[in-house]
Amino acid sequence: MRVVVCGRVGKELCTVSEKSLLNRHIPALDGLRALAVLAVIAIDVHMYYGQFVSGPISGPLSAMLTCGWAGVDLFFVLSGFLITGILYDTKGGDGYFRTFYARRTLRIMPLYFGYVFVIIVLGRLSCPFFSWIDGGDAASLGLYVYNFREVYTERFPAVYHHFWSLAVEEHFYLIWPLAVWSLRRRPLMRLCLAGAVASFWLRVIVVQSGMSPLIPYFVTPCRLDGLLAGSFVALAWRDQADWIRLRRWAGPVVAGSGGLLLGILLGRGRLDAHAEAGGGLVMTVGFTVLAVFFSGLIVLAVDAPEGNRWRQFLENKGLRAIGKYSYGIYVFSPLILNVVGRLLWPLSQAPAYIAKPVGIIWVLAASFGAAWLSYHLYEKHFLRLKRFFEYRKPAVLPVLPPSVLVSYQKS
Repeated sequence: MRVVVCGRVGKELCTVSEKSLLNRHIPALDGLRALAVLAVIAIDVHMYYGQFVSGPISGPLSAMLTCGWAGVDLFFVLSGFLITGILYDTKGGDGYFRTFYARRTLRIMPLYFGYVFVIIVLGRLSCPFFSWIDGGDAASLGLYVYNFREVYTERFPAVYHHFWSLAVEEHFYLIWPLAVWSLRRRPLMRLCLAGAVASFWLRVIVVQSGMSPLIPYFVTPCRLDGLLAGSFVALAWRDQADWIRLRRWAGPVVAGSGGLLLGILLGRGRLDAHAEAGGGLVMTVGFTVLAVFFSGLIVLAVDAPEGNRWRQFLENKGLRAIGKYSYGIYVFSPLILNVVGRLLWPLSQAPAYIAKPVGIIWVLAASFGAAWLSYHLYEKHFLRLKRFFEYRKPAVLPVLPPSVLVSYQKS
């Protein structure tokens, strides 16, 4: 079922059905999810086979692949945009908190805890590629505080190191629904800006004080820029005047922030937050600029008209398929890399411009297969329970601006 929704036209209000409002799906965002997970796989493969190789081709390729860590920041911005949209659209409805937390639990936790359980069991059995998770790691994973644990231990176990980012998102999911419920749209937008600025200055203080560089990278209060930037865009999208202003500046903002990031990359030879020389610049200014850049990309993706090349690229069937299973791909890819990487270890003797792209393709294909099987054989059964936690119609339905005609489809 597809319906077209519009906003205010003069003083008239176009209404929508409850289900169409709450099952909104934007195909272009699947493409952005795919780009995010591809970037993460690229940096993981790049690190696995050695970071930098000199040469006219290998050198620039290595510098480009090093930027793949920013895929996590794109995930943060997307999460802020999507989650805030859901929360704002259901604000005022019955069971607002219960429904949101139940549906997030059913989407995230079955795969997360299933994966953790499997690697614990395989570690106990001394299977190849696995190491035993100690009690501290297991407890921090179970409580979603593993990002703090990594700062404390300074250890990064390959098969579950990536769960630090899920901990950051879970902390956001825990507190942000209350903020959306408590504040009107404009104060909420001001809170997004204030929170992003506070997160930036907190990183500056940490970096300038000489504390561990792991703190601004992993600790939740230091990583709120992206989540709040995405939230700001979601809130602006729900007002005609704000959205017109935002989309007018989206192109210049993307160009300006992208140029700044490129300048950092060219000036330092890489865009690496963990590099000893200049890493502080990326962890302070860089994270904020990335949040602005990715927010602008979302505006351009949402606002792109039919036939626009950017929209056509993001709505490519291949990218959308990867985006659909991006959560599973993200969870499985480090494990897949450790298995496939060893099988393809002779590839490391090949030139980097051959070894790394081939490794990325292999890991992506295997991770996609694992994610597809996990979704259809395991996760889908939990997701069916969402029918017991349907979003309820709020007292006043939020309305989108008339300049953005959005296709709604039942998901």
